[in-house]
Amino acid sequence: MCIIKSDDIFQRDRSVIAPGQHLLYFPIVVDSVKDDIVIDCDGKSYIDFLSSASSLNLGGSNPIVRNAIEEQLMKCVHYCTCYSLNMPMVEYAERLISIYPGSIDASVFFTLSGSSASDMAFYLAKAYTKRKYIISFKGSYHGNTYASSNLSDMDGEEFPKMQDVYHFKYYYEEDCIEKENYVDEIEEFFANGISLDDVAAIFIEAVQGDGGLHCARRNFILQLYCLCKKHGILFICDEVQQGFFRSGYWFSIEHYGVVPDGIIMGKSLGAGFPLGAFVARKEIMQSLSSTVSASTIGGYQLACAAGIAQFDYMSQRSFRIMLQDKSKLFFSLSKELISKKRCNLKLSLSGMGFSYGIHVFDQNNNKDRFSAFKIAFRCYETGLLLISVSENVIRLQPPFSISQENLVKGFELLERAICDIESGYISDSMLYFYENRYPRTGKHCLGDFQ
Repeated sequence: MCIIKSDDIFQRDRSVIAPGQHLLYFPIVVDSVKDDIVIDCDGKSYIDFLSSASSLNLGGSNPIVRNAIEEQLMKCVHYCTCYSLNMPMVEYAERLISIYPGSIDASVFFTLSGSSASDMAFYLAKAYTKRKYIISFKGSYHGNTYASSNLSDMDGEEFPKMQDVYHFKYYYEEDCIEKENYVDEIEEFFANGISLDDVAAIFIEAVQGDGGLHCARRNFILQLYCLCKKHGILFICDEVQQGFFRSGYWFSIEHYGVVPDGIIMGKSLGAGFPLGAFVARKEIMQSLSSTVSASTIGGYQLACAAGIAQFDYMSQRSFRIMLQDKSKLFFSLSKELISKKRCNLKLSLSGMGFSYGIHVFDQNNNKDRFSAFKIAFRCYETGLLLISVSENVIRLQPPFSISQENLVKGFELLERAICDIESGYISDSMLYFYENRYPRTGKHCLGDFQ
């Protein structure tokens, strides 16, 4: 494949950009995005199964969103939201509150990312409850800022740890463990020294995104919710990746019929622009003064104008019908893919709505991180954009705007990539990027490449 310009930019990037800026799976240099197609600087097109990490749920050039952006640009990009008000910020907040589960009396705090929204939720939970401890879960990802990274706990990744954040097992639908009491581990831990009455909040993803597209068990969520109510613990849901109809609803927690105390939003919230938000009960939001929490441009005009346009489009019945039809096809294609008998690999499926994960295992049922990575890289080489997460899970999150033709073609390219990897295909570039994505730490050896 011809990557003349891409290779040049890749080398220049390495000389001026900090290594921690990127988490590269392949050397793509994006030039433009149109609906469900990503085009690199060499003119090569890719079917988009990534949706810019689920931050472009409507694709790269939705005309309704684009028109709203152009109209707002004629007025201003932003003006300090710390010292002034603006109409798009107010109007978007009103819309977000209108879809909050349970129709509670809520307020919105805008930030610039899902990570910073997680931080704000962390600080507000402690300020409101005046309690010290936080509960999160293994396999979770809540962001890369200080508090949000402490809430995170993923296999193979290193995060700084606070002494007051505790991580417990996350019970998901495909988990073979059936239990009567899913919170016994939590109850037993806090029965020895620290009291549950000292816990400020539980942070949870109803569908773990970067943790492998795992959907939480219904009884697990319900028992956690009851535990929170019993001990006055805030129940806070992270909807950064799965919100805005990734799960089939505005929020994935709606599948479980509970009303959270707070919801963390990001990614597609800004319809492609940097925007995060923590939306919670009003009494929680009054716990910090503006001198501690105010932001220079959180909730700025341009992002909120784009978000409003996206919100209004998603509120239409025609959008819901379209998404339901595509979701049925998406699920059918996913099930067909994993049902095929294979020589060297075993596949399983998790997720919901327009957000699925293909889990890759070897013949001994061991997680096969190397094969999952190779499949993602091979997809890139053949014109399909996706990544692997949680070591062995291929994440499938196309934009809602994807055509039926490209959805089908994308699965054909994915099937071809799986067959190529099973047949022993490998490339030098594939090995180079695997080594950079997973630097040698003693957890894998030369045998990975044989």
